[in-house]
Amino acid sequence: MEREQIMKAPKHPSTQPRLFQVIDMEELVPPHHILRQINEAVDFSVIHDGVAPLYTEKTGRPAADPERLLRLMLLSYLFDHSERELYEILPMHAGYLWFCGLDFESVLHPDPHHPTLPDRTTLVKTRKRWRQHGIFDRLMTYVVEQCIAAGLVSPDVHAAADGTQVRANASIHRLREVKLAPVEPLEDYLARTAREDEQDESPETDRDPDDDPPSPSPPSGERVHAGERGNFRGTTFSNQTHRSVTDPDARLYKKGKGQEAYPRYLVHDVIDVQSRVILSRRASLATGTAERETSLEQLASIRFRHPSITIRTLSADKAYGTTEYLKELFVQGITPLVSLRRKEMEEIPTWKRRATDPAQEAQRQANVREVQIRNQARLIQQQGGDRSIQALRTRCEHVFAEGKECHGLDRPRSRGLYAMEEQALLTAVVQNLKRWCRFRKKRGETGSLACAKMEVGAGSPVRPPALWRQMAGRMVPKIRHEGSLCPINSPAF
Repeated sequence: MEREQIMKAPKHPSTQPRLFQVIDMEELVPPHHILRQINEAVDFSVIHDGVAPLYTEKTGRPAADPERLLRLMLLSYLFDHSERELYEILPMHAGYLWFCGLDFESVLHPDPHHPTLPDRTTLVKTRKRWRQHGIFDRLMTYVVEQCIAAGLVSPDVHAAADGTQVRANASIHRLREVKLAPVEPLEDYLARTAREDEQDESPETDRDPDDDPPSPSPPSGERVHAGERGNFRGTTFSNQTHRSVTDPDARLYKKGKGQEAYPRYLVHDVIDVQSRVILSRRASLATGTAERETSLEQLASIRFRHPSITIRTLSADKAYGTTEYLKELFVQGITPLVSLRRKEMEEIPTWKRRATDPAQEAQRQANVREVQIRNQARLIQQQGGDRSIQALRTRCEHVFAEGKECHGLDRPRSRGLYAMEEQALLTAVVQNLKRWCRFRKKRGETGSLACAKMEVGAGSPVRPPALWRQMAGRMVPKIRHEGSLCPINSPAF
């Protein structure tokens, strides 16, 4: 068999690129890339109406394009880039530039008459400003409503609630004891302020500033130098006595007996177990009752913001199996799929004598109602009609794992509860966008485009109701629907 002859490649000392190149940014992005799918699915121009009250029309310097800033933020969370890393990658990533409506020339040779890349400090300040006015919360509501309009979330929702701990960006060695100010009687306070006023009104004499007494030095133990670690043996730490100097909002927290307590936050989810769409995500201080309290707030918020869906069942772990939590679920008409720690049915308490005190009788009736509530939850578990739905509760943990592994939810990007809330919301937004794009690939044209083409009656198109009447200050949703087909197709948030 003859061997094929191959000519030896010539040796070039260096690679000389072409002087003039014609590049089409549209051709550089693959047809099925996630950025192209998101760009086709979502109308990001709605952000202009949402942030309009935050800017003035006649004064101030020209603002950066809000839509481009939003796209940069989504890129940062979608691919888990810090803002500094994102700005280093942008000049050499065609897909990122195409998604933001830019090209290589706009980055290398900015022209004020053409779209340019905003400065990184502008992105940081804008993100903080939007966070203070609840723009990210409305963005989350808008994306969830689009998932509902697309048919990804069914009208009857089987939800699941869970929480995860996020270790704060703070060291345990920076904990300091909380020192409360001494309580001073009112008479002593008035007398002391009067003496200070008299001293301030007295004429100043010429004195040498060097004669002033030196400022007191900080007490021992208040400052820890870099690399120095204190000895905590025999010292008891608690959230009532200690706070982190680095991140005062972080709280010492642990979920299990075998864990160590570290400064942490809690992130809470309420998801649709069938589609894994995050209906609500919140961040809170790490406390023992935060999961149940925040979950009830989320359920009320979902009913208020998304009236087109109804939560039928709620799956949760044993930490949610308290009597107060089960009672609130029954009041809202939600079937709790919660496994209680005690599986045996309780006997209804009875008393041999009738209570003569009205308060004692009311307490007895309350005890009976609590036992009936717990027995009703146990009866639901014993019947096992929704056992297949309850088995999908682990998808809530899968969603948390995705957020931590792929989108940087395992550690906070900034310090403070509000920054943690912003990170949790934007992470939920990009996770829901991924679900929505995957659903659109299977179902074709859905979502807002499909809603715009739906017709009612004699062929008149459904006029989509606006989701927000007021973008600044309080959120006042308009819950009137014209028809029962499209829950939202809003030109604004």
